[in-house]
Amino acid sequence: MPDDRQPWIDLPKELLEKIGEHVDSRVDILRLRSVCTSWWSSVSLPSFDEELPCVLLNLPFPLVIDTILSRNLICRIELVHQNPNSSESKPKGWLTQVGESKRGKLQLLHPVSDGFSLYGVTKVVPFPISASCKENNVAILAIYEGGKLGYWEYGDTEWELLDDCNFEYDDIIVYKSQLYAVDRSGIVWWINSSLKVIQYSPILYSHGSRKTLVESCGDLYVVDRFLDGERIQRNKNNYRECFVLYNNDEPTHRTRMKLKTIGIRVYKLDEEWGRWEEVKSLGDRVFVLGMDCSFSISSVEFYGGKWNSIYFTDDDESGLSCDDIGINVFQLEDCSIKRLEKFPEYSEIFLPPQQWIDTKQAFREGLQIA
Repeated sequence: MPDDRQPWIDLPKELLEKIGEHVDSRVDILRLRSVCTSWWSSVSLPSFDEELPCVLLNLPFPLVIDTILSRNLICRIELVHQNPNSSESKPKGWLTQVGESKRGKLQLLHPVSDGFSLYGVTKVVPFPISASCKENNVAILAIYEGGKLGYWEYGDTEWELLDDCNFEYDDIIVYKSQLYAVDRSGIVWWINSSLKVIQYSPILYSHGSRKTLVESCGDLYVVDRFLDGERIQRNKNNYRECFVLYNNDEPTHRTRMKLKTIGIRVYKLDEEWGRWEEVKSLGDRVFVLGMDCSFSISSVEFYGGKWNSIYFTDDDESGLSCDDIGINVFQLEDCSIKRLEKFPEYSEIFLPPQQWIDTKQAFREGLQIA
């Protein structure tokens, strides 16, 4: 019997047009168009001048302004035309973040230093995972007021506190299609569909001040940062701002001091035995601790970059970026921390300035996004 299956490149134009009609993300449309010439000509480019209706979330205290949620994607961008004389067997690319503005226009963001800036909220994750930004179909899980774990649904006038015994949550992650949170003692908690918070891991006997969850190659890691400063604990029954004692200065409402990382340790969760293992090497992996999300990449797929390292920023306690915010690189091999601008060879993992400008224009022409 003859095989009448056709390769993807030969899909009928009518079918490609139908596929394009059911893709609601501008980034995904650009990815469809970048597959090949026939896909590029069959899938219509989205209108960048069309103003999208905004969904005002009207989040409760501590937010005092209307908020709009949008989905950002971490992408590997590579040149459409690779050098045929290159000795590289696999194309390499640059790391960037692609998001949508309030008017629905695509914009390039830095994957480390750019992110949301919400007063009093340090992390937001959609809940359920498939929720889309439409009226009456928006729900989020958030860490707010410096460590509370809360749930909010569209139309709610206040947060639903998920754990009234623990006000020291540091991070949230979607891991294996489930929601998990980590607190400052290093315990990972599973949040099930009924909003129950269930202990998932043992306590992590590490004395760092800030825990970040990262998934890498199917495993769950905790990056524990040691800070030059002290986080003030909050009275459970009386909310007050969370400040930092830094260089013996007394905290006031105006001293929102920057927490400086002076050391990092990395741990991997052994789920089979239910224990933590300290990690001394990431191999060719690179951890990126962004303000929106943290993730792992392979250094061999990108230009430049420092393998076996962690890229991160030092932000202030509220999650608002400081004016002089910079990117740091922690190297596991010698436990050193370096500012990225002092070692430009480490920054090649990100889009270079001229390529950044060219890529913005390329969005209108159908960019190859890996």
